[in-house]
Amino acid sequence: MTNPWRERWSRECGTPLRYVLVEERDHGPEGRSFPYARGYDLLAKCAGVEGLFAEPPVPAVPREELVLFACAPLGPLRDAVDGKDGGRIGDLLIDVRLGGEKVHDWNYELCDAVLVDQQPCPQDASLVDIALEAGVRPPPWSFGTPSEERQRQFGFELFDSHGDTPYGSCGAVPRLFHSRKPPEPVTLRLLGCDPDAPILSRGRGATSPDILAVDRTGRVMTGRTAELSVVGARPSALGGGLLDVTVSGEVEEQPRPELEAVWEAWLDGRPTEPNQWARFPEELRSEWLWLTEKNHGPDRASGEYHLDGRYVTGHYGLHCALGEALGGPGGYYGRCWNSLFDCLSGGFGAAPPFTLVWHDFEVARRALAGEGMTADSYADEVVGRLRGFGATVELG
Repeated sequence: MTNPWRERWSRECGTPLRYVLVEERDHGPEGRSFPYARGYDLLAKCAGVEGLFAEPPVPAVPREELVLFACAPLGPLRDAVDGKDGGRIGDLLIDVRLGGEKVHDWNYELCDAVLVDQQPCPQDASLVDIALEAGVRPPPWSFGTPSEERQRQFGFELFDSHGDTPYGSCGAVPRLFHSRKPPEPVTLRLLGCDPDAPILSRGRGATSPDILAVDRTGRVMTGRTAELSVVGARPSALGGGLLDVTVSGEVEEQPRPELEAVWEAWLDGRPTEPNQWARFPEELRSEWLWLTEKNHGPDRASGEYHLDGRYVTGHYGLHCALGEALGGPGGYYGRCWNSLFDCLSGGFGAAPPFTLVWHDFEVARRALAGEGMTADSYADEVVGRLRGFGATVELG
């Protein structure tokens, strides 16, 4: 198969199908290597994945102190510098840049970061040197330890944990590249696997599957990437000769227990009623947006759309409401500033020129005050971007 995310999955036995594990091939016929045989192999179908939704181990990663030199903070990082929230920043992502360009997949997650000290940058009083305490989660593979000369060529961009919302930039983070102990493996049980599931033939060899969650119609809702090894298998309580397979390893961005409710909201298929996302707090609305990403149709110009702004209390809520206004319940029209640009450029359903009537706009303007890069409110920036692409936006 070439794109398992677009498949409509099913199984012949009467046991419900909730998850599919697939792995990208790195070989082709007669051992020929990529790019000759780009595609995926099916590893397993199962009725559940026990242990998938879990709190990270405590501590998730060892806490340490990092200094961000010559920092220009934005958003929650700016708030911490200004003394808000007791210096708590939450999770953030540091992208490594070389020559101004992002180095693919070279980023570090700072977990539960807290500001512990700050002082003006000696070289530029408009910048600040920030000392943070945080758990540091490095990339899944090592880029080595760059020399001091190489590190002076780096720049660093700061984002929220999903890489969507800018938190600023800094000139140097010297301790970022120190070697760290790998995380403890997680243990999952794949419930109700077919006895001939290909994952069983791998023995204890490592696999790199995508764990795809499917709804009751067999449509893929969302998923996670993992590195797993089979530990054992035993007959499943589901009967029918099925097996429960125990695996151990790492799940990238392992979903926390509270995210299960977001996934369950999509089990019967794409939502048909508006504002189903509004019952979730802002941090869970980010997960809702991942579930919407495949939900857009062919481009269509003109038309009038209405955005219900009553529940727009943050960045993710804004993009949930905008996607729903332009694409219907469960619709997608970007999840951040950059992806909104992509959607307005075409290929994501509604294409300018169109008219958007934004009801209760002041709710978003107040909630996102101080969050803009070029305007005071991020909501005003979104309106400006829509109008810049030729959309008519009426504020109510």
